[in-house]
Amino acid sequence: MNKIAVTSLGCNKNLVDTEVMLAHLKRAGCEVVGEPGEADCLLVNTCSFLREAVEESLDCIVELGTLKQGGRVKRQVVAGCMVSRYGDQILREVPEVDALVPHTDLESIVRAVTGSSPDLDPGPGPGPGPGLPFPPRVLSHPSHRAYLKIAEGCSNWCSYCKIPSIRGEFVSRPSESILSEMRYLLDQGVREITLVAQDSGRYGSDAGEGSLASLIRSAVGIPGDYWLRVLYVHPARVTPELLQAMGSDPRICPYLDIPFQHVSPPVLERMGRGLAPPPMQVVRAARAAMPGLFLRTTLMTGFPGETEEDFRLLLHFLTQAGIDHLGVFAYSLEEGTEAAAMSDQVPAQTARDRADLLMQEQAEISARKLSLLVGRELAVLSEGADENGPYGRHRGQAPEVDGVVRLDRDVEPGTFIRVRITGSDVYDLEGEVMEQSQI
Repeated sequence: MNKIAVTSLGCNKNLVDTEVMLAHLKRAGCEVVGEPGEADCLLVNTCSFLREAVEESLDCIVELGTLKQGGRVKRQVVAGCMVSRYGDQILREVPEVDALVPHTDLESIVRAVTGSSPDLDPGPGPGPGPGLPFPPRVLSHPSHRAYLKIAEGCSNWCSYCKIPSIRGEFVSRPSESILSEMRYLLDQGVREITLVAQDSGRYGSDAGEGSLASLIRSAVGIPGDYWLRVLYVHPARVTPELLQAMGSDPRICPYLDIPFQHVSPPVLERMGRGLAPPPMQVVRAARAAMPGLFLRTTLMTGFPGETEEDFRLLLHFLTQAGIDHLGVFAYSLEEGTEAAAMSDQVPAQTARDRADLLMQEQAEISARKLSLLVGRELAVLSEGADENGPYGRHRGQAPEVDGVVRLDRDVEPGTFIRVRITGSDVYDLEGEVMEQSQI
């Protein structure tokens, strides 16, 4: 049983776990195949952050499980957040599943794949070997960019979220482990490294590892032409020290992802996020410290007790703050959370309607802000091409979640280029490739 097909669902942190499991499997002699029907074993790394994510994960498991009926596929393994959230209940209630891999023991993937009679060689294979201070990884496509997980878990205990109970309390990785992995990724040809955690700004506060600011300063001490990006900084942790560190080197992308979730003080208090400074204060401080900063945030509509006035404040904030990139979630009642027991649950349709209104407003803001970039020359990292042609991203566009720069000709993926912006629409830019460039 040595051909494995992998489906990775959910966030980029989950993707890193998938890459670690792939490295263990490859070292054990497994071959990763692209088509599930060609595999001996299927691996699904699941997400269970929201009810919709649980449903997506279950649908995927059941659909792939049909390949076990008379086909080559003999085994299906489930990993990720669903395992942490539901445990052995998955084995009892989902007959398509043969084994589970908790996120706390990714090395057990080999045993889960082989079952009770391991027949794979756990000897050396591609990627970093045993004894190194960071877990092995097989980089997913595209290989010119990678996420680098700096911590596990979360200690915020927001009233709507189950992540702390699923992934555990926040635990920082040792800085030397992170820096060693970063050096390894750069040696593999990675040109953009994105630091991620559930709450990146908390880094080091639990383990005497310094701070996110000190980690960033150490990271850019590593030589090379690359971009360094940071995602998921709680608004309470956008400090002068962090902003100063982010402005200390041109390789650090002037980009901050600050998940505000809401701006109404009563709503933020019920969410368990009331200790942060007012959102507009954070935005102004960040932009004052880093002129040209690109901001991304996530906002939630329909949280229990959200009134029309609360929502009006949210719309006003969006207009006032001029957020560059926005993700909006309609509140989802998650069983076992504090928010699920709150009175004044907002009707689901109202939450969705409010989310739509926010995105309509954001479309106008985004189109207006992008139009101001027309005529400028920007450094762009080529991503290759998709069904709409060649494209790349500038420093203010994070991979997979933001818009892109559409290019007038093909450029080798992973190449830094200078691009003159010639046009814009609601979320994307258009540009003329001028030359290959240093960062």
